[in-house]
Amino acid sequence: MLIDVHCHVNLYLALDQIIQEAHVENVLKIIGVGMSVISLERILEISNRYDEIYPALGIHPEEVKVNENIVSQLPSVIDLIRHNQNKICAIGEIGLDHHFIKDKSLYPLQTIIFEKMLVLAQELDLPVNIHCKGAEDQVFETLLSFNIPNVNIHWYSGPEKQLKQGIDRGYFFSITPSIGYSPVSKKVVSNVPLERLLLESDGPVEYSGKVGTPAMIRDVLSSISEIKQIELGQLERQIEKNTKIIFPKLFSKEMQK
Repeated sequence: MLIDVHCHVNLYLALDQIIQEAHVENVLKIIGVGMSVISLERILEISNRYDEIYPALGIHPEEVKVNENIVSQLPSVIDLIRHNQNKICAIGEIGLDHHFIKDKSLYPLQTIIFEKMLVLAQELDLPVNIHCKGAEDQVFETLLSFNIPNVNIHWYSGPEKQLKQGIDRGYFFSITPSIGYSPVSKKVVSNVPLERLLLESDGPVEYSGKVGTPAMIRDVLSSISEIKQIELGQLERQIEKNTKIIFPKLFSKEMQK
């Protein structure tokens, strides 16, 4: 079985078809990650409709750019997450972004929101799904101050120094379809131990003009197999094992669906 640990399921127009295509490739579980205030309820609603989808709720660092009301809305977001803690498998997508967000005056607010999300993850004993584009050093430094069960770094493309730090700390790294053409993604896979690799589509992000979908993580698995020189079946079993370690609620009967 394959598991897509990072997908923006609320952004697809034909989700039924996306789910069907995923089944063909034996992608049977998908973490639907929230990003914005308005997406969180939608993620929960979708997860109630599809057994394959498990919600992760959080505020993406880009929200400070597009939502001028985020500060006043944050308490209600935290209450929503607390209220649904038995229905979610992680806090995410959260983090910092100093690459796509160029306005440095927004960085302090990003940090405030990120730290509040980490406090919540610590309180609820949930793993986190992290975005750290262009802010790897600060993100990794901030994580040291919190006791989080497990950390997944989504689509890492930063410096090798921080990558090594993450590996040494036992972080997981989810790999996207960009591995099909990106030397950086290939290098991440080469450096990260097999026991710390996960699969993600980050759909519907486009890869070379093609919309990303959970079904595409089958190709990601094949690319990892070639780089790591490991048989596909063995690799699939190992990554499923990895996913069970970091996101145990995906496999727990106690999680309310």
